Amino acid sequence: MSNNILIHYPKASSRPVSVNYKVSNEGDLKTITCSVPDKENTPSWLELQKFELVAMKFDNAYDLVFEQRKFDRNLDTVLFIDKVFEKIMDLRQA
Repeated sequence: MSNNILIHYPKASSRPVSVNYKVSNEGDLKTITCSVPDKENTPSWLELQKFELVAMKFDNAYDLVFEQRKFDRNLDTVLFIDKVFEKIMDLRQA
């Protein structure tokens, strides 16, 4: 993994979760491969250590491609993944 971000979830005052990520582009698709490296300090609600996000470009902005399997997880995990995507995209546009 080549980049790292800290995600404060569920509250801004929550202990941050470190996420390593790598972004690859292929045409209008952006694939973000993520991992949470610190297994010992991972929150109990987070059901994934590794996950992949796929986004497609529409009108000069990237939107996540819907994946049903993402919603097979608990709500906190789904919202955490959305927050990871949001922060990565914000950093890449800065």
